[in-house]
Parts: sequence; C-alpha cells; structure tokens
Amino acid sequence: MMRSLFSGVSGLKNHQTRMDVIGNNISNVNTTGFKSSRVTFVDMLSQTQTGASAPKGNIGGTNPKQIGLGSSVGSIDLMFQDGSVQSTGKNTDLCLSGNGLFVMKRGNETFYTRDGAFEFDAEGNYVLPGSGLFVQGWMGKDGTIDTTTQVGNITVAAGKSMPANATSQVTYANNLNSDIPMVTGVTGGVNTRMTTIAKDDISATIPLKVTIGGVECTVTAIDNDLDLSKAYKVVTTDGNPLPSGSQSIPLEDEDGNKLTLTVTATTAAIPNGSGMSITSNIIPKSSVTTADPLTVTIDGKNYTVTEIGSSIDLTKSLTVKTAADSGNTITVNDGTSDIALTVTPDLTADTAVAADAVAKPVTASIASTENPVTLTLSDGTTIVQTSGTYQVGNSMPVTTTITVYDSLGATHEIPVYFIREGEVKDGVVNSIDKWLVSLEPDASVKKGEATTFEFVEDNGTKTTVTLNVAEIQFTSSGKIVTNSTSADVPDTSKGTTLVFTGGSIGTPGTEPGLPETQSVNIDFSALTQFSGNNTINGTSNGNAAGTLKEIQIDSSGVITGVYTNGVRQAEAQVAVAQFTNATGLTKTGNSLYQESNNSGTANIKTASDLGVTITPSALEMSNVDVANEFADMIVTQRGFQSNSKIVTVGDEMLETVINMKR
Repeated sequence: MMRSLFSGVSGLKNHQTRMDVIGNNISNVNTTGFKSSRVTFVDMLSQTQTGASAPKGNIGGTNPKQIGLGSSVGSIDLMFQDGSVQSTGKNTDLCLSGNGLFVMKRGNETFYTRDGAFEFDAEGNYVLPGSGLFVQGWMGKDGTIDTTTQVGNITVAAGKSMPANATSQVTYANNLNSDIPMVTGVTGGVNTRMTTIAKDDISATIPLKVTIGGVECTVTAIDNDLDLSKAYKVVTTDGNPLPSGSQSIPLEDEDGNKLTLTVTATTAAIPNGSGMSITSNIIPKSSVTTADPLTVTIDGKNYTVTEIGSSIDLTKSLTVKTAADSGNTITVNDGTSDIALTVTPDLTADTAVAADAVAKPVTASIASTENPVTLTLSDGTTIVQTSGTYQVGNSMPVTTTITVYDSLGATHEIPVYFIREGEVKDGVVNSIDKWLVSLEPDASVKKGEATTFEFVEDNGTKTTVTLNVAEIQFTSSGKIVTNSTSADVPDTSKGTTLVFTGGSIGTPGTEPGLPETQSVNIDFSALTQFSGNNTINGTSNGNAAGTLKEIQIDSSGVITGVYTNGVRQAEAQVAVAQFTNATGLTKTGNSLYQESNNSGTANIKTASDLGVTITPSALEMSNVDVANEFADMIVTQRGFQSNSKIVTVGDEMLETVINMKR
C-alpha cells in the first residue's frame, strides 16, 4: 500500500518536471534562436515477487511477478530543429539554418549560439551586444580570406579607409570576331613612309605632287630634306605673290627653316604666305632601311625589301624587268626607269620571280580631313575614313578602353587596339588567325614595334604609355594558343606589358633623376575567336582611395565592405561550428551553449563547408510550437491529477486499515 503512495509521488514529481519544461518552452516562444526541450519518462525499478520459470515436463513456464515502484524522468531532450526565418532588415543580423552554431569568444572561453542578433561595437568589433561576446571568424587581407587559419575576433571599423592601389594587371576576356572584314583595297590618304623626304628622293622621273595656295605643282627637286611633320608656307623676300610660271618656290617652316622647291611652271600666281599640302603618294628612297623594311608582293609571294635604288611612285605600275632566281636583287621598271630592290633573305629557287610579273609594294596610308582614305573591305563594302592608318591585308582596328589607376589613385582611360592580321596571296587577302595589339589606331603596325599614347595629368605633367606591339594567335577552333612548344606558334596569351613613364604615375625610379614608371601586365588567356560580334572587354585591378561606406553579408557568411571608390572587398567571414551531437551541448544561459562530454568537439569551418545556410538581415525564431505545448500541457495536467488521485486513494485505504482496530 505504501508502494502506491511512493509511485503516485514520483508521478507527481515527474509531471511537475515536465510542466517546468513546458513552461520554459512557452516562456521562450519569442526568444531568438531558442531550441525547445521535451521530457521523456521511464518506469523505475520493479519489486520481483517471483521470478520466471522455464517450461518443464508436464508443466508450462511462468512469467515473473513484479510490482513497479513508480516512474522517473528518462531524459530532457533538446529539440534542435530549425526555427522560422524572420526578416529584420538589419544588415548585421544573421539567421543560421542547418546543423551549426555561431562561435563566440570571451577571453579563453568559447561559447556557441543560434542567436544571430549581432552588431558592431564602438571599436568595430562584431559582437553579440547582449553579452559582449566576440563573433569568431577569419579576417581578410586585401580582399582575400584564408579560412585554413585559426579563427579570431572579427573587426571592421566604421569609416575604414582603403589606400590607392596602382594597376598591375589587365585581363581581357570574351570574343574577337573571326569574320571581321579585312581591308582589300586602300586609295587616297598619305603614305606612312612620307614622314621625311630627303632631297635625293625627288627627281624629274620621281616627282612629288603638292598643292600650294590652291595651285597644283609638280616638284622635281628640293634643296633640303622635307620634314612633313612641320607646316610650311610661302615666304617671298619682297612680300609679293609668286607670278604665274614660277619654277622656284621659297618655303619656310614654323621654326624658320628655309626650303626651296623646284617645280614645273606654275599655272597661276601663288600668294605670299600660302600653305602647302601633299597630294601625291610616293615611297621615298630614304624611308626603306634594314630597320624599317618594305614588303613587296610579286605573284602572290611577299618579299622583304631592305633598300630601294630610287623612290617609288605608287601611281605607276611596277613590273619585274628580268627573271631572278638567286642573289638579293630584283629589278623592276615603273615605265620610265629601272629600280633595284634589295631583298632579304637572298632569292632561292623557291622564291624565284619571273620577268614581267607585277610588283606591288604593301604600304599603309594615313587618313586625314584633307586627304581621306577610301577602304574596300572583304565583305564588298567601302568606307571613307578621315583619321587612322590603314593597310591592305589587315582589318580595321577594334577599339577597347582600359581603366588604369596610378599610385595616387587617379584614373586614366587608355585605348588599346586589336588589328587582325592577314596575308595577300595571289591577289587575295587571307586571314591568318593572328591579331596585333597596339596603343595606336594604326593597321600597319608590326609585331614588336613600339607604340605610344600620351595624356596630360591634372597638374599639367605629361605621361607617356608605351607598348611593344604584341601578336596573339588562335587555333582553328577559336581558342587562344597557350603553352605552345613550336617556335612558329609561340605562347602569346600572356606577358605583354604596358609601361607608364612620367607624370605622377607609378613609383620613383631607383636612380636619382629617373622618371617614375609603372608596369601593367596584360593577360589575353581568356579571349576567344569565334564567328559573331566583337565582345572583347578589358578589366583591371587597382583602385582609387576610398572610405568604407557600408557592409554586406552573403549566405556563406562573407562580410563585404562597400567603399566610396566603388570597390567591393571581402573584409571577413563568419565561422560556423558543427557538433556530432548538438543536443548534448550544455546550456549556459543567454542563449549560449558550451561543449559537454557527450556533444563531441566543435568542427569549425565555413557555412558552405558544413552545408548550412546563413540568411543575412534576418534572425532565427524560436522553434517552440505553441499548439503542441498547449496539448502537452493538458496531458501533463491530467497526468498530474491522476497521480494525485493515487496518493489520495492510498491515504484512504491506509485510513481504513487504521480504523479496523477501533
């Protein structure tokens, strides 16, 4: 009888414990990241009156006779299911979904929590403000985060400054059009080799056509070299116009240097002060050298000419005078006189030329407003250009612009041109899957040739950008050639360098008096050459100075700083801990947990490594289900009432026993 009393009492105690747990759950129904608990009961030891017996002979087996001694609390389990995600709009709040906890630190103590109501304190520490614990993670360095190192406090100070970084790398990506039209014909303009005309370049058989004061003149001799980069005007000693029929025209350049032209009789008077413009196209004898050879096409084969016997008038047709199959000279005739062409390498049987073959110098023309160039393209269209330099065999330049930052953070827009190379064979222009990269819109540039671009700094100083023309090559499948072992097909996907000199750009030279320089490597490895549009685009590193404007956090816990200079830089990454048995953690209050003997050790990694998700600007709600708690409350109440009846009935039975003696 006394046993039933103790059983009832144990039931009362157990249901009271269960009610305490239910009350705690309901109390924390709105606690951020709270995990509910449940109580499970087990029966206590039983008093055995008789044990079990096995069947024997003519009698069967018997079961044990045991009287239970009540119930006890078997376990109080932590329910670690995810709570609902509640958006808060606060960018420092984090909601963790999945099997993981945030890592917190106070001194040498480590805690874990699902409460992601974090914020930055006065010193920029990322903390749990209710307790001041530091959120743990990995700090970034120059935008790079190494998550293989030990975790530590996350600190991102408000108003953090970012120094200016000079550009060191430019990366080109996307496509160069494999069907870009090639230039098949060039008329008009001025020959690129007509920069300086030596006095020996001009003769009666190779005259120069000029226009002076609106009068077209044929120049048969000059008394000094003619620098075409300078402007000339007529200067007479008496200030009077030159009369019609004049054969000597005195000129003076902007520096006061004098020059006299011998011309055929002028057809009209030329006023004093008249300017001069070139209207004909010749290749001066002095312009062809070993360092600057001329390409001549004969019967579809290209020959490199390092010297010419006299200037070549491009308005005349050139034919090979005699057959040549050895040596280094090809003699051509322009209809008036013979011109010797010195070729390299020497002629062999494979490069023999036949008599009467047509010879055509491959030259480029400079377009201007006064002397426009008419281009005929391989797609049958014609274009008139008033600027730029063009050559038969190559495409028109594809213009790109890259942004380069100097060491002070100033930005400079640098144009970079891509020209597709071609070759003329049997009078037909064929592309060869090679492109030239240059700083000048000159379709006639050659690989290795120095090109420049100049700009003036805000302080008035001049900066010069230099690039040795690079040649990049693609395979027939449109992929850029890389890691080639062939001498004919080098790896040109990387290694081209822009060099900036002067101004405030770069870093000081290593010797006194040297100008400041900055080198920028250009990477072409991501380019393709497919049919379609030119979508090529160049991006560069480097940045101007800036100040931290705001922070953003993504689903992997990366804290990104947004700066006033437009740069977005990874500042830190929040760490996440995972336990083999998270329900075995010990609660320490303030929504914090610590390791226990049965939780296992913390595996601290990134959220993506552990397969959990972080939702920024949100918090995890309590996972308490109020409906279930109310149902459990009713069941618990009825259980408690039932156990109280056991005590009451047991007491009445004892009272009956006592009254038997009366």
